[in-house]
Amino acid sequence: MRSNRTATVQTTCDNEDCTAYAITAGLSATREERDAKHRRMLTDDGWTDLEGRDYCPDHPNT
Repeated sequence: MRSNRTATVQTTCDNEDCTAYAITAGLSATREERDAKHRRMLTDDGWTDLEGRDYCPDHPNT
């Protein structure tokens, strides 16, 4: 699940038994730029987006 606030973007793993999350903070010009930066960082860290659901590196194919 993703939430996009004024200065932060947070993603939590969508696996039912997982409590992993990632937060990116920063002051970008637009919400879209913050979200794009966050998505790039998640990908670099091994997170996957499967049909709009986010999974941490421990649950890539759930």
